Amino acid sequence: MAVLTLLLSSAAVAQDVSARASLVPGSSVSVGSTFVLQVEVTGVQRLDQNPTSPQLGGFARYIGSGSTSTLRTVNGQTSVSLILQFRYQALEQGTFDIPPVTLQAGGGSHATEPLTLTVTAQDQEAGVSGGTDSDLPGPDDLFLTTEVSSRTVQVGEPVVVSYRLWTHVDVVSYALTQLPELEGFWVEELPMPGGAQVETRTRNGEEYTTAVLRRIVVVPAGPGERTLDPLSIEARVRVQQRRSGQDPFDRLFGGGLFNTTVESVGLRSDAATLTVESLPPGAPEPFSGVVGSLEVTASLDRASVDADEAVTLTVRVEGAGNVRAVPEPTLDLPDDFEVFPPEVSESVEPSLAGLSGSKTFEYVLIPRAPGDRAIPPIRYGYFDAAAGEFRTAETPELPFTVTGTSSLSGPGVGARRGVAELRQDIRFIQLGPTALRPAAGGLAAHWAFWTLLLLPMAGVAGAAAVARHRERLEGDVAWARGRRAGRVARKRFAEAGRLAEGDDPRAFYAEVARALEGFVADSLNRSAAGMQRSDLRAALEARGVEGSLVDRTVGCLDHCDRQRFAPRGVDREEMTRFLDEASAIVSDLDRAVR
Repeated sequence: MAVLTLLLSSAAVAQDVSARASLVPGSSVSVGSTFVLQVEVTGVQRLDQNPTSPQLGGFARYIGSGSTSTLRTVNGQTSVSLILQFRYQALEQGTFDIPPVTLQAGGGSHATEPLTLTVTAQDQEAGVSGGTDSDLPGPDDLFLTTEVSSRTVQVGEPVVVSYRLWTHVDVVSYALTQLPELEGFWVEELPMPGGAQVETRTRNGEEYTTAVLRRIVVVPAGPGERTLDPLSIEARVRVQQRRSGQDPFDRLFGGGLFNTTVESVGLRSDAATLTVESLPPGAPEPFSGVVGSLEVTASLDRASVDADEAVTLTVRVEGAGNVRAVPEPTLDLPDDFEVFPPEVSESVEPSLAGLSGSKTFEYVLIPRAPGDRAIPPIRYGYFDAAAGEFRTAETPELPFTVTGTSSLSGPGVGARRGVAELRQDIRFIQLGPTALRPAAGGLAAHWAFWTLLLLPMAGVAGAAAVARHRERLEGDVAWARGRRAGRVARKRFAEAGRLAEGDDPRAFYAEVARALEGFVADSLNRSAAGMQRSDLRAALEARGVEGSLVDRTVGCLDHCDRQRFAPRGVDREEMTRFLDEASAIVSDLDRAVR
């Protein structure tokens, strides 16, 4: 056996190394369909360097890659080869050039020949990646639509968007290949417990099996015509194989499962357009930005407090609409109140009716003067879409009592005290004999003297540094978020590592995406909610982050999205490797941003 292995290895080494490229299923595909750029490298079974996916520009979107190696012996001649497959989805109609693919193999560099791909209109053929010996579903048998709850809305009004699959054929599985870039919208993912729910519906007089693959709630941020970009998927469908001639068994049994095959079909939903109208004039101040309904409540944790002691004011805003956009309340407090920045928490629940939830602000107040005090009413304006008019939600006045004495004025406040006289200015003269000691090696030469002398100075400097650090944390929100970005990301990665040991890969990839998006948002002082991939890319590039690192970051988030919505099963080794890669990206981003 060892001799045989040695002979095969020698034959493989002696074989010339070459590379050639081809397109599967061919040089023509339709918009939205998937195709494979296949590179066959003969003479080797592995590459000297890991290959990178060829960049095809904006006309095709990269999905994934794979590789296989083969060893053949024909007439005593042994040959080896390596096949690389790069999967893409066609996005634009036209004729495009695919540049050569350069690989490092066998100690040298090898390049394939350039190729040409023609992308036809979507209704000409189904986008298939695979063989061509089967009856593929037509555009009326398998398609994807975009459904919106309303086509005409107002600025700030939530809209439910559903991406629905319609089919006459058996869909084995599907994977999201491109999520829409929804610029100009605040986006909330609508959870779908249990996954896509299959049902039967009638469309244009025909009965279809249908399911909603993804559902979101969008809130337009400005007026005008707004377009919802399409969603793209790759569906695995079971189709009937073509056969030449007539088989008596086919006529008798109708073919059955023995004459079927599973093919890949690329689908793209239609783009939906919304007409977004401006709100009418006359919005009350302060305006919350909410279109829907709103209620505001306020409370104090106690009714009586001593001067210079803290009291907690809790303001809770809840209702229907984009509650996340509600700004901090305006507190009209006297100058003798010290107010600290609030701690904000929110809970938003997307549903088929839109958005609803609550947002809570907790303030720490320190009154400096005694007396009967009160928190003035807190107001928020909102637009009631059902009534078509502006309304105002308001809290009642909150009275409370401040006891004790004021720390702002009084006798002796801020006055200097004189230095007490401890000794006479003439030293007492000793008349009797005394013992004399050498002057060398006095107190100043001892290490303890300098330690005790410098210790208070070091303590004062340390206290000042701590005070400046706290003041900056309270006053500079961007700096405070940047300081805690790494710590929060490490906690989320640790939680993702724990989830990797479970049986739900969706939760693992959701936690990794939350850690990466949260780190970028905290480092750049941006809001993580509603931040699109294009916004993230632009923000990182504006901070001078290298393009390759930006591509790694966006690619990692795209992979998380695909695994969250269409996991391929539990692969703990792959999840561990992916977690290490995400942690490395965060480390590189931290160095680049700082």
